[in-house]
Amino acid sequence: MYKAGVVQIIETKQWSEGVHFPQMGAKAIKILRDIKAADGFLITNGEYAAMMTDIIEIDHFHIGKVMYEMTAKIMGIPKGSGFIQFVPAGVRTTLAYPTPIQTAKDFDVVLKSELYQELKNTLGEKELLHMVTEDAIKNGTPIAKLLTQIKEGLKDTDTVQKVKSSYAGGVYEDGLPWSGVLAEIDTKKHHWKFAAHIANKEPKNVPALVNEYRKKSNNSNKIELAWNGGYILNPELVGKLGLPETYIGSPLGLLIMNNKVFCPPLFNKPAFIIYKNGDVDIRKVNSKAGFSIKGKRKALTFTSANYNNHSNTEPCFYDLSYTEATFEGNGNVIVRLAGNTVKEIIKTKKKEDVPVIPVGITLSIPAGLFSEAMFKDGKPLDIQLLEPEENPYKWDEVSYAIEAGPMLIDEGKQILNMEDEGWKTTNSIKTQAARLDFTDMRGPKIAVGITKEGRLMVLMVNGRIRESVGATHFDMVDILLKYGMDKAMGFDPGGSSTLVVDGNIMNISPYNKNYEKDIYALPPEPRFVANAIMGWIEE
Repeated sequence: MYKAGVVQIIETKQWSEGVHFPQMGAKAIKILRDIKAADGFLITNGEYAAMMTDIIEIDHFHIGKVMYEMTAKIMGIPKGSGFIQFVPAGVRTTLAYPTPIQTAKDFDVVLKSELYQELKNTLGEKELLHMVTEDAIKNGTPIAKLLTQIKEGLKDTDTVQKVKSSYAGGVYEDGLPWSGVLAEIDTKKHHWKFAAHIANKEPKNVPALVNEYRKKSNNSNKIELAWNGGYILNPELVGKLGLPETYIGSPLGLLIMNNKVFCPPLFNKPAFIIYKNGDVDIRKVNSKAGFSIKGKRKALTFTSANYNNHSNTEPCFYDLSYTEATFEGNGNVIVRLAGNTVKEIIKTKKKEDVPVIPVGITLSIPAGLFSEAMFKDGKPLDIQLLEPEENPYKWDEVSYAIEAGPMLIDEGKQILNMEDEGWKTTNSIKTQAARLDFTDMRGPKIAVGITKEGRLMVLMVNGRIRESVGATHFDMVDILLKYGMDKAMGFDPGGSSTLVVDGNIMNISPYNKNYEKDIYALPPEPRFVANAIMGWIEE
């Protein structure tokens, strides 16, 4: 066959095993382009080639034998098995390794299913495979879900989706890939309502928080959309700060539920705000205007004049934007809060300073104004936030609010400013389990954007998996701007990022708590979080 010109042998200079296209050389690449132009196909030999050619935009057949455990986990077949598999152009048969949501075996089973045969008979196999390839390049939808979507799209129906959800993906300018999911709603078409919920006793995953909220609130409406909320004191942070376990799960930012303040703003970060009339907004929040704490008989007011500033005669307070390592005590009573709960009371002496513990608001009260009845260890406080003189928050009209961040977009423009929001201070950095103030670190990210017309979009970019390096804060801005968002903010990123639509987890968690039991691959598992935001349509 070689002498007859049917077969060519093209020399390449590859240093890696398998197939590595950048090392092939110009002549081999030209041959591949000619094969693609002629609607040809490839045959690859060996397990390395099967894994390294799985996104080439040419139909191909994988032939080989699984010799290694990792290959077995990626392909979903036992070690020692032989394989012959057809792969359409552009398709990656195994998705989200090392927490796979689809293996090569899963893909093969679907291509032999009744649903595939039904669609092939309806559309023709060439058109169906073209649709599979097109989606693989743009979105990377798992094959079973994609075929179901194609079938639904063929139905003649006027049903309006309550939540439009889809897979998304692309390639950054530096050539690295990203993949994720989008969920979009139109708050003007339906009467959407939102609520925030904090976990009872201990953190849970988002689906469990949804169930817990429904039982606690007696909300009979179906939760259509939910995602993880703001930052918390997780066990790692509590251990790092040398604090008791009672601090675990405390919110690290504004948290309002049913118009009750569970935590005042701690920085100058954005919050997702839900008003009593159903409107939603995204804006930066802080405690600079002050607040009052209501007791049974009287209230104690902390004014803006005594924000991050000591006073021997008036109550003063400090948030986590405070930059020093100690507070001036000088005879005042220091009250440490985590959320709205008293965690520690320190009665200082003259000229005594107290070290900062960055877990929440710290109160400094002159001894003559301190009330033993109002402040007790473990007691939650009734906090009423005060309005700033300019651009008021309208706290009385807020039903729910969760502070997270950073702020990504305002008035349709990128406004990322980590210093202005308070991410860069020493005390703030101590509250970051990972350095969230870095803007050039890619990883799993979640963000919410809104438009002036009433559209709300949740974007979740996967990370730490084969198809997606994750996103930086700037990457999230670029993607959301392409979808026309007017305002947008980030939420707790990393393994905590979770997006749930119609009860189904849409994103791919790069995490499984049993990772030590199988170092090669385990199914994705949502991380536990302390709070979540959820939305439903009021019938």
